[in-house]
Amino acid sequence: MTLVWSKSDEPKHPQARDIKRNCGQLLGRTDELLPCLYIAQYGASGRTMRERTADAAAGLFVVGARTGSDRPGVALRVGLLLPLSLCRDEKARASLLEIPAVIENPQSTMSDRRRAVQAKLDEAFGGDLRIADKESLDGFFALRPGPGLFRRLHESFDYVTEVLDNPAGLVRITGSSRFDWRSYGELMEWYHSLRGSDRFGAWSALTPFFVCGNTGALHSYSTERWARAGLSRPAEEPAKWFVLRPGLLDAQLGIRLEMEKYGWAKLHLTLDDATATIHLSEVFDPFPELVAWGREIGEGDLPVEMEIDEEGQEAVLTVLRTDDPRRVLLRVTRKYENTTLLEGIVARATLAAALKAELIRFFTVEFDPQHWDLRGDPEDIEDDHVCVKDTVLNHPWLATADGANGPRGQDTEAP
Repeated sequence: MTLVWSKSDEPKHPQARDIKRNCGQLLGRTDELLPCLYIAQYGASGRTMRERTADAAAGLFVVGARTGSDRPGVALRVGLLLPLSLCRDEKARASLLEIPAVIENPQSTMSDRRRAVQAKLDEAFGGDLRIADKESLDGFFALRPGPGLFRRLHESFDYVTEVLDNPAGLVRITGSSRFDWRSYGELMEWYHSLRGSDRFGAWSALTPFFVCGNTGALHSYSTERWARAGLSRPAEEPAKWFVLRPGLLDAQLGIRLEMEKYGWAKLHLTLDDATATIHLSEVFDPFPELVAWGREIGEGDLPVEMEIDEEGQEAVLTVLRTDDPRRVLLRVTRKYENTTLLEGIVARATLAAALKAELIRFFTVEFDPQHWDLRGDPEDIEDDHVCVKDTVLNHPWLATADGANGPRGQDTEAP
């Protein structure tokens, strides 16, 4: 797909901070990656663009090609990046590295440039890679693979598996791996085992591109594009139909927040021996909702539910009433997956107090602003960081440090 953009869509002060990622959209300048071969599909979903880390999809990066005409835009691609700097075949690398100069020669015609570029591709791949029809050689152009291309790539090329991405600076390679696939079929099976088919059951094609420039990113693809859902009131009310089993004990509850790097943290929720770990992203900051969710629990204003966007998947935290106003059902699920990660009966006051205590501990002792706020103006970054911490700790519910859960220090039970 092609998304229209304008200068007004770009941030005035993209943050000069390193973001560790092994997938998703690259926001920084791609100088260190170029020139490269890019084996990718046309188009990228919103979820794919938002991702920053994934175990199975490591190396699937989104790079945009700038488009011309009267309405300039960014045509998105997602796939594997094979920088020529990582090519182990010296002859092939030398030939391919000459292509950018051929493209930029102002004295030659388009026909001359196409012939010259094709000659360099033939030197490197022996006829197994050809320029696609009607390509304009603008620095980001499509190619047609021959039957022997992927065997040659397997023998001589590595692909990028991890980077440090700086929206106001460069993308720097921090991890790479040998190109594992010996055929187009092998690559397609691997890719679509991760990505799935389209709504018609078809597999999207993967196209080789030669990229030596003309890349673009959608910097406005951020929190403002997906406003927080906030808190919600689930319709489910088990207390209308069921009572707790006599003798049922409360689950042993554990809540722990863990600071990560590059705009990430973790929330670990434990009930008895089962633990659900939820990834917290600075891009979709969950802390305002998490504090508000805890306050609703503390005041007995139930049922209440919140969603946490983990950049690619969503966790849903739900608290429901039971027939005992002192006890609640805590449930953690994956949205869209019909998967329950955690479920159990806990004391309402214990849940609220444990969450409050852990939020205070985390933001007082462990929270690292240098690895959380990645969007602020570099000139005001310290002020922004102080504001993030103070906003949470000065929330009226957390500021009640005596442990009381209800308003004005009263432990209010649900009716």
